[in-house]
Amino acid sequence: MSGLHFTHPAWLWLLAPTIFWVVWFTFRSHASIGPWKCRFVGALRLFVASLLLLALAGIQWLEPREGMNVMFLLDRSRSVPVGLQETAIEWINRAAAEKHEADRAGVLVFGANAGIEQMVGERVEFQRIQAVVDTDSTDIAAAIRLAIASLPEHGQKRLVLLSDGNENLGDAVSAVAASRQLDVSVDVVPLGSQRRNDVSLQRLALPSTVKKGTPYLARIFVEADEAGPASGSLY
Repeated sequence: MSGLHFTHPAWLWLLAPTIFWVVWFTFRSHASIGPWKCRFVGALRLFVASLLLLALAGIQWLEPREGMNVMFLLDRSRSVPVGLQETAIEWINRAAAEKHEADRAGVLVFGANAGIEQMVGERVEFQRIQAVVDTDSTDIAAAIRLAIASLPEHGQKRLVLLSDGNENLGDAVSAVAASRQLDVSVDVVPLGSQRRNDVSLQRLALPSTVKKGTPYLARIFVEADEAGPASGSLY
C-alpha cells in the first residue's frame, strides 16, 4: 500500500501533549519579548519537537512497486549431472526473458552452502556459474533462507527451486513452511536423473559399553533403491 506509514506509531500519542507544552512554555518564558518574536520562537520549537517525534515514530512514505520479485535457486551439488545443470541455466534464461517488464529476477546457486549469482534486478544475464559453493552436499533449506533474505522488501516474492531434491543437510520442508509465513511462494522445477543401485547407510546401533573379549550385537540399517545381495565389513 502506498502512503504515509509509521514503524512505531505509539510515539504519535505524545504529539498533542508536546504541542500544548511547547506553546505554554514559549508564552510563559518569553512573555517580555515582542509578540512576533514570541510567535517565531514558538513556531521554531514546535517544528523541531514535531520532527523529533515523527522521527521516533518512524515516519516513512511507501510507494507501490508493481510486478514480481523472483529468485531462481539452482542445485549445483554432485547429484545433479553437469548436463542437467546446463539445461537448467538455459531454462532460467528463457523464463527470465519471458517475464513482464515490471518483474525482477535474480539467480542463486547452492550445494552444501549457497551463493548469490545475480542479485534481483531488471535483467538476468546468466551464461555461466561464477559463484563458488561446496558441491559435496545439498542444503536446500540454507538456499531458501538466503534467497528470502536477498529479496527486496516490497513487491510480491517468489522462489523457483531447480533441484533433484536429494538433500542431505538441513530441512527443506521446514524452510518452505517458514517462507509461507513471510508471504514467499516456492515453486519447484525437478531436475530428474535416473539413479540405480543407490545404497545408503541409515543408522548404526551399537552398545554404549562392551567388556573386552565379550561378543556384542551390531545393528546396521541400510536403504537401497532395489533389492539385492549385499556384504559389509565392520572394523
